[in-house]
Amino acid sequence: MHPWGKFEDKSVTQLMRVAVDAALADAGVKWQQIEAVAAASSRFSGGRGWGLNGNDIVEEMGSTGVPVYNMSAGCAAGANAFNVGYSLVAGGVYDLVLVVGGEKMPKGFIQTSGVQEETDPEYLRQLCVGMPGPAFWAVMCRRRMAEYGTTEEQLAKIAVKAHKNAVHNPYARFRKEFTLEEVMNSPLVSYPLRLYEICPVSDGAAAVVLCSAEVARRLTTKPVWV
Repeated sequence: MHPWGKFEDKSVTQLMRVAVDAALADAGVKWQQIEAVAAASSRFSGGRGWGLNGNDIVEEMGSTGVPVYNMSAGCAAGANAFNVGYSLVAGGVYDLVLVVGGEKMPKGFIQTSGVQEETDPEYLRQLCVGMPGPAFWAVMCRRRMAEYGTTEEQLAKIAVKAHKNAVHNPYARFRKEFTLEEVMNSPLVSYPLRLYEICPVSDGAAAVVLCSAEVARRLTTKPVWV
């Protein structure tokens, strides 16, 4: 993994290179052994732009003819890529798959991709109701509060837990713990969401090597099973 933060001097491909090198070293495999790549970012716009293009990381590592599966799925992109990589291995298509994800996100509220058309739901949301990300998720939170009785304090406890975990994570962008009172007293962004409950737009990358059970037993005595 590459640490998360803002890295103006690095491209998303460079961030990915760090993560991929670390994943390969941790798994004890060489790049030439990878049989497929599942690459993801929150929005697919090419590795030389905001999002990751898996072909760029393959060129960076060295073209081997390996197939690349590019995908974009907003905040779920990383999980989607992992699921695709898992399916390729579990289905017996490949024995060694590299899953990678990376971002270099612009500052401020996330804007549309620039493709102003009816097929872009983000464009429609901002055009029709002027609703940036925090406002959109605030509406979802209010719906949950109305349906299930979720309280502001319960929502704030999620942020408290996340910040506490970040203290022990060397890759986290903000490694500072906040109390429940500090979270609930932080500036209101869009009710009921407050500043310390909202994730910052950040640059970073992560990668993992997935393999079949047979390969795992050859590589290590302590595999992580999925």
